[in-house]
Amino acid sequence: MKQTSIDQVDAREYDAIIAGAGAGGLLTALGLSARGKRVLIIEKGNHIGGVWYGYNVDGYRVDQGLHIITRVKRGAFAEFMRNHLNPPPEFVLHEGWFFQVHDKVGTIPSSIGETLRWPLTGPRGRLGLARIGAKIKTMKLEEMKQYKDITFLEFMQSKGATNQVILDVMQSAIYMAAGVGIDEASAYEALRTLKDTDKESSKIDSAKRLLFGSDEYDEGYVIGGMKGLLERVQESIAGDFILETPVDNIIEEKGRVAGLKAGGVTLEHDLIVSNIPLWSMPDIVPETHREAKQFFDRWSTMKHTRGVTIWWGLDEVVIGDRKSRVIVYPEPNTWLISLSSFDPSCAPEDKELLGAATILPEGFTTEEIVELVKKNGIAKYHPEILQHIEMEHIQTSYATRAALIPGQTDLDRPGPKTPIDGLYIVGTDTAGSGVGLQQAANSAQGVLEVLLDN
Repeated sequence: MKQTSIDQVDAREYDAIIAGAGAGGLLTALGLSARGKRVLIIEKGNHIGGVWYGYNVDGYRVDQGLHIITRVKRGAFAEFMRNHLNPPPEFVLHEGWFFQVHDKVGTIPSSIGETLRWPLTGPRGRLGLARIGAKIKTMKLEEMKQYKDITFLEFMQSKGATNQVILDVMQSAIYMAAGVGIDEASAYEALRTLKDTDKESSKIDSAKRLLFGSDEYDEGYVIGGMKGLLERVQESIAGDFILETPVDNIIEEKGRVAGLKAGGVTLEHDLIVSNIPLWSMPDIVPETHREAKQFFDRWSTMKHTRGVTIWWGLDEVVIGDRKSRVIVYPEPNTWLISLSSFDPSCAPEDKELLGAATILPEGFTTEEIVELVKKNGIAKYHPEILQHIEMEHIQTSYATRAALIPGQTDLDRPGPKTPIDGLYIVGTDTAGSGVGLQQAANSAQGVLEVLLDN
């Protein structure tokens, strides 16, 4: 795939036009290319990938956001990569989630035995956690759907889970995954995250995991980072891309898409896949198509998330392991991980790259949140980090655009079809279970399946 400009393209040379070069758009383009199709991608920003992106800062390679990819052995994103990249990307698994609760550290227990020895609360709290944990681990995915319209906090309260430490640990875990706290996150989305699978298990398998647990975490980091992975995807897409060219309008004739206008140029085409955020679509679809206007107006007020990622380059190795650490107290909940422990190529030799991430709440500036992360969690539990920082780089973005709240779960959201024939939508705010790249892959697969049926 090579870069071109809007005034140099002939739309007839392409099988599809993809509006927006975020993860969903690029994965759709990759899938179409694997099926012998040529695509034209039009992006309003100055790079492709959106938050699926990486670049260099003072000798360190950082990602746009902290990307630990879930379900790298059995998830949608890893499967999509295996099907469309040869050789597939290499992932390194992390060693688990470690929650810092005051002076104690503990993981999310995976068996009844681990639960009854959980160091973060007393015997009464452990019994409550064992009861709720058994319920979640044995719950069928279909059963979880009944909880899509209540919050995870309401679910926990309905099951008698009132221990504050348990609620606070769950709060920090769901906060990182759903972009909102347990008082807002959909119980359905939270339960699926905690169950850590998209496939049903037999009663025997569920019982075995409940009794014996598992020490294998199906989450990890990709060698080469987002930068290397994105470059490989770009090389595998057949077609061209255009940057810094926003889409002005979708053109429709007699209920069918007829093209689009971008950068003042009209491109005629009868197949368009939009990776544009849903809340921007009402300004792009034609006023004359009443059903399409109503369709996109409904989703124009979606709640989305913003987060802060802090990258620290250290002049020596301080953390040096592959644990995902979450600081629960004091606020803000902070996720901390050593990326160079997975992939040494992202840092100079004998140095370390750390990533810290947290949500950016309304009413706070980025600078205020960064200061709180340092002053509260890092200075308290890892003061040695602050003594070795030689590079600091701050980002304000988040991989999950649509917050996973009631009314915005993958069961609620639209996609891939729209009321305009030939216009499809893809992206983390349209449809597809999971978060981040997992969600984008599920969404892209949904578009491909519809296109193949037509």
